[in-house]
Amino acid sequence: MTKQKVIYYIRLFISALVLICSFLAFTTTFSFFAKFFSIQLGAGIASLIAAFSVTTLVAVLLVLLCTYLFGRFYCSLICPLGIMQDFINFATLKKSRNYKNFYKTRYTIAAIVFGALFSGWAVGFKILDPYTNFGLIASSIFSPIYNIISKTDNYQFTLASIAISLIPFIILIFLVLFRRRIFCTAICPVGTLLGLFSKYGFFRLQFTDKCITCGACFRNCPAGSINLKDKIFDNERCVRCLKCVSVCPKQAITYGVSKKDKKNTEQHFSQGRRNFVLGSVLVLGGIAAGVGGAIVRGKKFLQDTVRAILPPGAGNYNRLSSKCTSCQLCVAVCPNKVIHPRDFSHSNIYMDYSNGPCMYSCNECSKVCPTGAIKKISLQEKQHLRIGLAKIDRELCIACGICAFKCPAKALSIDEQEDGNRILVYNAAACIGCGMCQVACPHKAIEIVGIIEQTKI
Repeated sequence: MTKQKVIYYIRLFISALVLICSFLAFTTTFSFFAKFFSIQLGAGIASLIAAFSVTTLVAVLLVLLCTYLFGRFYCSLICPLGIMQDFINFATLKKSRNYKNFYKTRYTIAAIVFGALFSGWAVGFKILDPYTNFGLIASSIFSPIYNIISKTDNYQFTLASIAISLIPFIILIFLVLFRRRIFCTAICPVGTLLGLFSKYGFFRLQFTDKCITCGACFRNCPAGSINLKDKIFDNERCVRCLKCVSVCPKQAITYGVSKKDKKNTEQHFSQGRRNFVLGSVLVLGGIAAGVGGAIVRGKKFLQDTVRAILPPGAGNYNRLSSKCTSCQLCVAVCPNKVIHPRDFSHSNIYMDYSNGPCMYSCNECSKVCPTGAIKKISLQEKQHLRIGLAKIDRELCIACGICAFKCPAKALSIDEQEDGNRILVYNAAACIGCGMCQVACPHKAIEIVGIIEQTKI
């Protein structure tokens, strides 16, 4: 076995390990995996916008620096959706064929998505962020399969959530069959950002004089980044899968410091100026679209009569809508499974106490949220944060006192009157909306309803 093949197989082993750990993060309640893979580039950028963090900033800059130096290894080693595409392609045995560089398409998409994100509207990331889509697919499609195999009940899935998750999965399979890694090279906004840093990178793949133009590298390139006629690699689109290196019969592809060509440099500079002007216009358009969309969504919510209960730390609906990408890490790690993914009735994640309360001694969702949509709050802060209020049906209530016994905030009590009657007393000022009373009530006389703004008590 050649040295090139050994390196390629090492890359495959690391990618498989990352993919397995990523699946475990979204299909089990082991928060270790969720924490380990919670910092992805797209999620990191969204997190910086939501709440600045030095740690997140260093992580984002480190990824971009490594991309500039070594190329888009991120897409083949760290991004679970990118790795998933490789496995889908392997299963279908799809070979590559030449297709044009969709640079205008990817620049347009990236400008609008990032412009909208910076203006406070995360809808573009909900649709196109690779980590979000992987989470949607893993938690809503593969988690039920995992539950059946392991005979556990780690996920309260619905047909609506599965249907929503099937859409990106089916589209992803179609794109892989159509053009293998075209999602990464022409659609993914995170990939476009990485490509810009990789385009003029330090270390590159290059052909040597040993090349006999057999076409093995070209047929196996998933990104369509090889110009076989001119023997040139498109460093911007190359995802560093190293397949070309492993299949080359003459070992004619090397990886090292790039050789600058004056003519090509001038051409790229001229093209870069045109792209900069186009990109600037698109970013402004994206920001305008984001601001308009955020305002419309905000007004629509204020007209709603029923408000969903949001996870502690979400703040309010508008804040959650502008930061949450629906990656569903919080859904995966919630021990009581009261956090549900968005469905046809809810455009964001929400809480449902039908099968259990929000545990008083738990703040796991706050720990793992990669974008800051659910703020990191301590357990003590969570226990003094109102996320809902109790609504009591006095006709159904028999004042049995079970809810008062179960309430961790002591917001409920039983008043023993002189005539022997018992009355349930509710102190709304102390209620945090955890849902313990709703679950405990044997007569379904209590319901927790959402509030406009989460507040400290």
